Amino acid sequence: MTLLLLILGLIGVCILLIIGAPIYLVLGTVAVVLLLHEGVSMAGLGQHALDHLNSPVLIAVPFFLLAAVTMRGGGVARVLFDAALTWLGWMRGGLAIAGVAATAVFAAINGSSMATALAMGTLLVPLMIENGYRPSFAMGLTAASATLGILIPPSLPMLLIGIIGEESVPRLFLGGVMPGLLQATLFGIYIFIVAEKVGGNPMPMATRQEFIGKNTYALAAYAIPVVVLGGIYGGFVTLTEAAVLGATVAIVAVLLIYRTGRLRDVFSLFTEAIDRTGVVIVKVIGALLLSAWVIKSGLPQNLARTVSEMGLEPWQFLTAMNIFLILMGMFLEGAVIILVVLPIVAPIVRTLGIDMTHFAVVMIINIELALLSPPIGLNLFIMANVTRRPVAEVIKGTVPFFLIMLCLLILVTYVPAITTWLPNMVFGKS
Repeated sequence: MTLLLLILGLIGVCILLIIGAPIYLVLGTVAVVLLLHEGVSMAGLGQHALDHLNSPVLIAVPFFLLAAVTMRGGGVARVLFDAALTWLGWMRGGLAIAGVAATAVFAAINGSSMATALAMGTLLVPLMIENGYRPSFAMGLTAASATLGILIPPSLPMLLIGIIGEESVPRLFLGGVMPGLLQATLFGIYIFIVAEKVGGNPMPMATRQEFIGKNTYALAAYAIPVVVLGGIYGGFVTLTEAAVLGATVAIVAVLLIYRTGRLRDVFSLFTEAIDRTGVVIVKVIGALLLSAWVIKSGLPQNLARTVSEMGLEPWQFLTAMNIFLILMGMFLEGAVIILVVLPIVAPIVRTLGIDMTHFAVVMIINIELALLSPPIGLNLFIMANVTRRPVAEVIKGTVPFFLIMLCLLILVTYVPAITTWLPNMVFGKS
C-alpha cells in the first residue's frame, strides 16, 4: 500500500510539474494529501513544518543570498577576472584559463550557479569572442565553469542537503573543495591543449605595476571567501555568523571600495535576497512535509532492508544512483532533485555505510551536469539569453566540458577519498 501511494505521489508530482505548477506547490500539495491520508491533522502539518524550520542553517540562507545578489551586480566578477589575467593571461589559452580561475573564486563568494553564469557570461563571453575565441567554445566554457558555483563552498544546494539530510553543513562544504578545484584544473588543462584550435592566443604579460595594482585592488573580493570559510573552519564564528560577515563585507566592498553600487541600492538588494529566501523556505517546507510522510510510512527502512538483502555493494548503489540522477537531471532542476530524492535515499546511504559527504558531492556533480543537460539545463538558457545566440550553439560548446565533468563524476564516485579526505582531516571521520 505504501509503495502504491508513493507511485501515485510521484505521478502527481510529474503531472503538476508538466502543467507548470511551482515546485513548492507541487511538493506541498502531494505531501499534504499523503499525510492527511495517514490521519495527520492540519494543525499537525503546520507544527511539523514550524519545528523543522527552527534551524540555524536556514537563518544563514538569506545572508548567503544577500552576498550573492550584491556581488552579482557589483562588478566584482570583472575585478576577479582582471586579477586572474595578470597571473595566467600570458600562457596559451590564458584568457580562457583566467576566466575559469576567476569563476572559481566568484563561485566561492556567491554559492549560486545561475548567479555565476549571469555575471561571468556577461563579462567573459564577449571578451573571449573579441579576442578570437570561437563563440560556441566561449559560451560552453562559461556555462560549464559557472556550475562551480554549487560545488565550491559556500553552496546553496549543499545547505539544502544539510537541512534535508540532517548532515553537518561545514563538513559538506569541505567535501566540495577538492572536487571543485579538480574540475577547474581539468578545464584549464583541456583549454591549454585545444587553445590553438579555438583561437586562444596568449595575452601580453602584465607589467609588475599592473600585477601588483590589480591584485591589490582585488583584495576586498578575496576577503569574502576568506572571512566566510576562514571564520567557520578557524572556529571563530558559526555558519550563520559567517554568512552575516560575508554579506557585510560584500556590501562594504561594492559600496565603499569598488563604488559600483549606491547606498540607495541596498534596499533593493535586501528585497531581492528576502524574495529569494522566501522561495527557498517554501520549497523546504514542501520537502519537510514530504520527508515526514516518507519517514512515517517506513518506506526508507523497507527500501534499505531490501537493498541490504540484495547484497548491493556501495559502488553498485552509487552507479545506479548516478544513472537515475542523470536521467532526472534532464527534466528537473537541481533543488527539485534534492528535495524529492534525498529523503528517500538518505537512510539507504547510511545503511550501506556510504559517507553522507561523499554522497552529497556525487549528487551535486550530477546537478552540475543537469545544469548543462537539455531540455531543461538552466545554464544553457541563461548563456543563450545573455549572448543572444541559439541554445543549440551553447550546447555544442558545452559538450567537451560535459564529458570532462562526467569523467570527474566517475572518479569521485569510485574514489571517495577525493571528497572525504579534507573533511576527515578537519573534523575526523564521521
